[in-house]
Amino acid sequence: MNVEEAEAVLKGVLEPLPLETFFDALGRTVLDSAGGPGHRRAALFGDDPVRTALGAGSTHSERLDCHGVDPVRPPPGPRKAEDAAEFQKLIQAYHERDYTVRIPEVLALSPPLQRLARALETLLHQPVDASLFWSKAGAGAIVHYDNRDNLVIQLRGRKRWYVSTDPPGLQNNWRHVGEPLTRLDRHRVIDVGPGDLLYIPRGTPHTVDGATESLHLAILFVPTTLREILIAAIDHLSDEERSWRETAVGPGNLSPQVVKGLERLIARCRSGSFVEAAMEHRSSRFVGDLPALAKPSAAPDVSADARVRHSPGAFFHLRRAGDSIDFGFPGDRLAIHPGVEEELRFIRDTTEFRIGDIPGASSAEVRVALVGRLMALGVLEPVAEGP
Repeated sequence: MNVEEAEAVLKGVLEPLPLETFFDALGRTVLDSAGGPGHRRAALFGDDPVRTALGAGSTHSERLDCHGVDPVRPPPGPRKAEDAAEFQKLIQAYHERDYTVRIPEVLALSPPLQRLARALETLLHQPVDASLFWSKAGAGAIVHYDNRDNLVIQLRGRKRWYVSTDPPGLQNNWRHVGEPLTRLDRHRVIDVGPGDLLYIPRGTPHTVDGATESLHLAILFVPTTLREILIAAIDHLSDEERSWRETAVGPGNLSPQVVKGLERLIARCRSGSFVEAAMEHRSSRFVGDLPALAKPSAAPDVSADARVRHSPGAFFHLRRAGDSIDFGFPGDRLAIHPGVEEELRFIRDTTEFRIGDIPGASSAEVRVALVGRLMALGVLEPVAEGP
């Protein structure tokens, strides 16, 4: 997946909301967009989201958690469900006790949802997760905020959201000790049905009422913040300067060391090229640290005439690193000779191609070997020949 393809995927999910409006709103303001049951985002969890969810009983039933405003009894607790029928009984047990069920980590259950998450990761260079919320009619939630941005996609049923109109708190993604109860003062009411979308920045107080039995996706992420940029700059400088990796002399002498280090960091950050290089390095690490894609069971048989394409879920990051090219993709990073930089940029930017059409100064044998290596790693795959 390249940037253009990622933008097209996200645009299709957001329509009629413009892509630029979404990016301008990140971390700043709530957005909502009506879609209806015929919108493509209504099928992000399959044509039948109930069937998709229940089909994950053997993998997800032991991961369930829940919430409720005034439950009648303690929750039944997650347990192993051997089949869809048993999983449905477990979810019904939660609903009977007035709990909404959250099924976490559902990206792998739906290829369209997985593709949307990968599009967001390609554009944001930040990790994306998703949960499915399944509630009965009349279910609600306490007033709260999320510590990640929440892109809500309503799949089944109807809900009424009450969302603060105050600026989002943008709280960090960790527990805050002694924090007062969340209040919802000035707010707006947003009704959503199948195919409707709602974006809520992290730290925005909200609550919700279920008008009917409901299933919705919560797609969760945190856009790149100033904190992330500063951390990237610190990491990059510590790679370059040994003093940043030395043991700090402690504890009474820490302040002068910190001040000296910050002065050096500020001096380097005055160069825009240093900050850009730090972010490029961070992006390379992020892509390489993503879960690896499935590798083929047998060595690929490739030739200059073969057509290949990016595997589902694959995207690439390329940067110059000294005397080599740092070529990152989900699960790994390779240090490759800079003589094939043009070839690598073509592979990164072209989702499907004939190996013999790769431009560059390398020989046909080198291009075939390069593509064969990437196919063995699972990030490129052969294109099946037509009839």
